[in-house]
Amino acid sequence: MNMSDTAIFIAATADDLKSNNGLPGDIGILQNQISDSERVVHTEMIADAAMPERFVNTLSQNGALVTVLPATSDGSAALTTGLTARLHEFICSFPNVNQFLLAGIEVNRLALAAAYLRRAGFQVLVAGPDQAALDRLGSLADDTFVWGKTSGSPARRPARAQQQNREETSESPDPFDVLVEEVTKSRSRGNRVLLTSLKQRMRKRIRRFDETRLKDKDGRPMRKFKDFVVDAANRGLIQLIERGNSSHVLLPGEDINTEDDDEEETPARSERRNPKETDENDDVEIDPLLDAVDMIGEESDSAEDDAGEASDTEENSADEPAAPEEPLSVDDIDPLEIDEEANPPPVAFLELLENVLKTPLTLEDLVAALVKKQQEGAIQIKKRALRDHLQAAFNNELLENPGDEKPLKYSLVDDWRDIIDYL
Repeated sequence: MNMSDTAIFIAATADDLKSNNGLPGDIGILQNQISDSERVVHTEMIADAAMPERFVNTLSQNGALVTVLPATSDGSAALTTGLTARLHEFICSFPNVNQFLLAGIEVNRLALAAAYLRRAGFQVLVAGPDQAALDRLGSLADDTFVWGKTSGSPARRPARAQQQNREETSESPDPFDVLVEEVTKSRSRGNRVLLTSLKQRMRKRIRRFDETRLKDKDGRPMRKFKDFVVDAANRGLIQLIERGNSSHVLLPGEDINTEDDDEEETPARSERRNPKETDENDDVEIDPLLDAVDMIGEESDSAEDDAGEASDTEENSADEPAAPEEPLSVDDIDPLEIDEEANPPPVAFLELLENVLKTPLTLEDLVAALVKKQQEGAIQIKKRALRDHLQAAFNNELLENPGDEKPLKYSLVDDWRDIIDYL
């Protein structure tokens, strides 16, 4: 049986200890809460002021280190921030610890530290003398239990918000197995596997999937989804190939050369290409902003002809208003096109989409809503930029169809900010 490591941190102000006549219970009671598959590797008491020598000796006899924070005018605030800072320092020094037990008299002072540990991917237990106060920390802890002088060794009481999550997780498949299945499925169809879509598939297969609750093979907590994919590659389950700004996910033993970098363009993309954007060899793209600038360097004869022709029609054209720009339509967008090389749309545009897509919309309704925003002046861009931004959202799989309802309705993936961070 593999043993997991647990660290115990007890935090209390001098006023807490004085009003409670010491700690709520013995340190041994806390240590008895650790199961047979876990071992306590560290116990530490943190206080905001010096404690009586006899009390410190008792802590030392129970194997607890003592940390006294610098004196401040607000001991409660100092304890809250000091505990979190000490935990951060401890995690950097002891990466193999995967569970923390936080204990105190006023357990609300443990909330910040508990939230920090949970976000970092650790299991968190919280102990204190007041069950009502513990219940209020339910969403920040995996387990809570009452700690008192007569509490003995009661069974842990799972926090209410986590009990449902545990029941769901117990029926969920292994995330690494699901990852391999999804990569295998895509590669068997000859499709590229994009990081932007993998997490969405994982979340559809595993309810409440959260990679930050996992640890890599070296015991380090994962910070983002790409850490999960990298760890799967380190375990030999998949291959992760980095090419410039693109990440290619392949099966073990699969040759990266099988990835065709010169894939045939889809008809929708081909129709949208502007021949002015490429040179005669179709290798180097020209800055799209140049489309708004008259090209310089044409033959002088041609320029003179153009000038003469313009002078002949100047009077008539001055009286004619410019033709209005056709609004964006659904025919301008291909929601099925995925382009790993496409840059994501600007954050401001995605924030606009987030506001528009408070409920899923069909492509027709989405386009109509954006055109309305454009006409109202909420979007200060022309049709071409609007089209490019929306298409880029589909290219990078930032818009998804959340159900099977017909016609298809799209919504913005809820972790779009994380996705564009590593695009």
